[in-house]
Amino acid sequence: MASKHKHLASLIVMTVLLLTNELTVEAAPSLVNIGVGTNGKTVVINARLVEGFTEDIEEAVEDGIPITFTFEAEFRQANTFWNDTLISSNTIKHVIKYDSLKQVYRFTEFGKGVKRKIATRNKQKSQKMMLTLSNIPIASARRLAFNEKYYVRIKANLETDSFWFPFNELLFFLPFNNFNSAWAESSPLSIDPDLDFERTTRNNKMGRKNKRNFEGTNHVVRSFNK
Repeated sequence: MASKHKHLASLIVMTVLLLTNELTVEAAPSLVNIGVGTNGKTVVINARLVEGFTEDIEEAVEDGIPITFTFEAEFRQANTFWNDTLISSNTIKHVIKYDSLKQVYRFTEFGKGVKRKIATRNKQKSQKMMLTLSNIPIASARRLAFNEKYYVRIKANLETDSFWFPFNELLFFLPFNNFNSAWAESSPLSIDPDLDFERTTRNNKMGRKNKRNFEGTNHVVRSFNK
């Protein structure tokens, strides 16, 4: 009986070591292409998560398991002689759920000032939406001083605790359990001192009449390379 227990323990140890080695080889998820601009009176951010979809996560999605990526974004003022000041923050959740009967990927994005739902049959499009932050509001431009330097930092994570029962129990031992990316920062930036909010707001309203879901942001944030 004791020998059977020892054999079982050896198998468990070997399995854990194999999973650990697999995790070591895989590239860690990270945020890239962090951009900052303004949309009217609001500072908005863009970013992309790379290495977010492993084969295990893709298989889980195809099996109908809802997957959630959580993005934590902070807008901070850079200070020379004391800790940087947190101006504002936003937490954005991206959820994907595959409906195998209708063969549709249902994407949901929600956070402060953000709410949208999109259904698509295109797998690549659904993954791109899951990995992309586009025009996410992060702060009011009116709160910012023209002579100060600011930056945005973002991280992403996947937590199995948010999965529906019994998926949260079943996924506890999978390799992608609880991944956390490191904080990624934008280049230092400041508000353009020639910014005219009234003119910008009027232009945005006119643009929305021509195209409801316009893309891009106004170039009223100056970015300084590190």
